[in-house]
Amino acid sequence: MITINLLPDEYRRRAKSPIGMIAAIAAAVLVNASLIAYYGYLEFGTSANIETTRSVLQLDLDGLKPQVAYHEKLEKEIKTRSAREMTLSEITRNRVLWTKTLDEVLDIVHAGREGIEHFIWFEDIDVKMAGGGGNGRGGYGEMKASGHSGSDQYDQVANFLGDIEDRQLSSLWQLFDKPKAPEARINDPDPDLIPSVNWAFPLTIALLSPDDRVKNRSEAGEKKQ
Repeated sequence: MITINLLPDEYRRRAKSPIGMIAAIAAAVLVNASLIAYYGYLEFGTSANIETTRSVLQLDLDGLKPQVAYHEKLEKEIKTRSAREMTLSEITRNRVLWTKTLDEVLDIVHAGREGIEHFIWFEDIDVKMAGGGGNGRGGYGEMKASGHSGSDQYDQVANFLGDIEDRQLSSLWQLFDKPKAPEARINDPDPDLIPSVNWAFPLTIALLSPDDRVKNRSEAGEKKQ
């Protein structure tokens, strides 16, 4: 049914908006304002702070990159030099100064005993270096020589071999194992030789392992100190 209000305007009842609608609109406006304010805070506050922090960290990173590159270069160089040092150390461990070794053998010959030289001479000297993988006698190398003792006394050969392993006379003990037990044969007398009688004997001394050589050298160094 249609209702018509014939009252003048001043007497008419004014229409009012519902309270619920006003509250909903106010809440929506408040939420939107809060979101806009939060967005502004993120955009102009937090985002700016993050960007500033990122810029500072980027500058630090750019400054550290050359140092990192230099450090990596040093590491590569250290590895290369360490490998070279290990190689040189291995070479040094296996190295034998044969000139010095032969000089020491000759010094023992001339030193002799009780002021009398060992009348010893050699026909040949053979030096052999092994690869370092052997475990037995001579497995790391050895020095062989065909020797002669110009004396009719067999014990002169034993005396000479004993002097070779004497630690007071030379440093051969640092490099070599003890000589093999003395064995010799007497040659026929030759009136054209002085002395006319001599003993022929083999000289064989085996090299010690690199570890034993290093150990003996260290021991000798400590005794000198």
